[in-house]
Amino acid sequence: MGKLIHLNQKTNRHGHWVSFENDPHLTTVKKAIHERCLPCIEHLYRQLREGRHELELSYAFDCWKVVVVLNSDEECLKVLERYQEKFLPSRHIRGRFGSKDEGGTKAIVVNADTEQERDLLFSELEECVKELHLDGTLLYSKACAYLYGELLGDWREWMKVAPITHPDNVEKVIQRLKELLEIS
Repeated sequence: MGKLIHLNQKTNRHGHWVSFENDPHLTTVKKAIHERCLPCIEHLYRQLREGRHELELSYAFDCWKVVVVLNSDEECLKVLERYQEKFLPSRHIRGRFGSKDEGGTKAIVVNADTEQERDLLFSELEECVKELHLDGTLLYSKACAYLYGELLGDWREWMKVAPITHPDNVEKVIQRLKELLEIS
């Protein structure tokens, strides 16, 4: 990979993921984790521990991810290389690629802070996948749909303050949040 997209490999109990960004220090990735992601997850945890029946979504409402599902890490790198050739350095991109486990499909997950940015990234990544003749699937969703969705249902129906429609999942989500936040 050239100098425009920088990679940072990391394996943890949540899978094998390689973070990437235009900035060699991954400044925006790190800033988003500490200023958006972590506070948002902590806020969700507090609300659930308080026994709320509806959730204030804070950052989760306006946070997006564009996902490209592919067959291998090599295909992920090819798409990122093509993206770099076509759209950088005039654009900024940040995210990660990899998978939750060693086998199966791989994914590129690109973060976006607005619907406009989400739509632009989606079309640009789709163009790259098509040009490379890869059998990739593209989709987008709210960034933490895997957590909030178990409580609120389909992300397309969320509101800034949304009722918990699946209260039977609250304890399971609390346990997952404890693991993410490393709370015993």
